[in-house]
Amino acid sequence: MDLKEEIRKLIELQKIDSKIYSLTKEKDLDKPSEVAKLKEDFEGSKSILLSIEEELKKLQLKRKEKELDLSSKEESIRKSQTQLYQLKTNKEYQAKLSEINSLKADISVIEEGVIEVLDEIEKKENELNAAKAKLTEREKVFKDNQSRINNEIKQLEAEINSLNSKRDMIAKEVDNKVLSVYERLIKTRSGLAIASVEDYSCSACHMRVTAQTVNEIKMYKDLVFCEMCVRILYIKDDFS
Repeated sequence: MDLKEEIRKLIELQKIDSKIYSLTKEKDLDKPSEVAKLKEDFEGSKSILLSIEEELKKLQLKRKEKELDLSSKEESIRKSQTQLYQLKTNKEYQAKLSEINSLKADISVIEEGVIEVLDEIEKKENELNAAKAKLTEREKVFKDNQSRINNEIKQLEAEINSLNSKRDMIAKEVDNKVLSVYERLIKTRSGLAIASVEDYSCSACHMRVTAQTVNEIKMYKDLVFCEMCVRILYIKDDFS
């Protein structure tokens, strides 16, 4: 077996595997993460809208309660005014008038409260309309980008499949024992199983490589591994 030639094949294989690793990460992690972020923004706008709707309902309930209270006070005044003509003493008459005046004062306060609530409702309705417009915009952005990202994922899948076909062709030409070592490393070393030595340093982990190790690599009798990251080493200049 010509080990140097096997390593040459591994270098080509590594180029493809690095691309596959990068594209797979983009397909399985980056793109779904992008969709999740867009969905989070959309759901955030939806939560804001629901919160405003809930606040508006409370204000409308508050308005209804005040209007009912107002109606009750007005009804009490009507009854009291009717009773005025049935009273026999001046003392009773004055007491009823005082009661009516007190009710009128209460009504005045309630009416002011109703006006305040109506103002709050108007502001909240404007806020709600703005939130609805924003939600519609966010929904469009989310759906448009989701569609775009799904198409990009399909393109990535097609590219990965194409690269896997090329990879299979090269892998068939590699010695089984060498390939077995390479395959094991690529699964445990973040998609990078083989690294070049440049200026007496491993290009993957930057560990210093001794002159003796460089000489062992150059002999190409056995696979030589980085003492730090355990990747297969080769001399870059030997394959220029």
